[in-house]
Amino acid sequence: MLRIETRGAFVFATLDAPATRNALSDAMVTGLGEALGLAESQPTVRALVIRGAGGTFCAGGDFSGFRALMAEPVPAAGVDPIVAFNRGFGALLERIHASPVATIAVVDGAAIGGGCGLAASCDFVLAASNAQFAMPEVTLGLPPAQIGPFVAARLGAGAAVRLLLTGRRIPAAQALACGLVDEVHEGAALDERLAALLTELGRAEPAALRATKAILKRRTTEPLGATLDFAAHAFAAALRSGTAAHGLAAMSAKRPAAWVVRPGETTE
Repeated sequence: MLRIETRGAFVFATLDAPATRNALSDAMVTGLGEALGLAESQPTVRALVIRGAGGTFCAGGDFSGFRALMAEPVPAAGVDPIVAFNRGFGALLERIHASPVATIAVVDGAAIGGGCGLAASCDFVLAASNAQFAMPEVTLGLPPAQIGPFVAARLGAGAAVRLLLTGRRIPAAQALACGLVDEVHEGAALDERLAALLTELGRAEPAALRATKAILKRRTTEPLGATLDFAAHAFAAALRSGTAAHGLAAMSAKRPAAWVVRPGETTE
């Protein structure tokens, strides 16, 4: 199952299926999409936090659905249902990667296959010191079909090839060194760092945060000039909305802006 909880300016999605070590079932993928939609639909929300319960982030894909599909013959016409099933997970990763809200993966224990790709699609990846990462698809006779591009976007082509072609398992320290993880923390320090990161994001004006993400994501798909044109319009909209004037006035008065929130606080 997936537990979804809104805590003020932040939405938390917790993978909680201990029997499968939080493997990604179709229902869980759908639920993650709903959690993202919930975060994006609320203008004051800054971030979606994804983590796993029970000491495991995610053991990868739940193959029970694929086994049922494999038992059926390839349809004479139309799209193979295995293609649609697999592509559905990729669509979720696309949404997370391009989301206007900040996305944070908090990895405790194993992040395997699809779980590794889920983390890689997020803006921030915080890991416990005991975290382990692996993408063993090739050793199972499969390509890392949907996760490969997101892992490569984080690591660069060379490092991604070395991990994806070998299926090797790496500890948190090595994942940090290669860029798969942004920070590694021991024990309770992981939750403390998450709280600190949410506090940092809570200082951002919500519309400015979303505009910043839109500018950065647009640069990956459009020419530089078109991105700068879009950015100029976003900048003008922020100035004319009054938020920038308020932010500058708050800075001059050495007081928090009206939009500043801390984890656990409610938002208007």
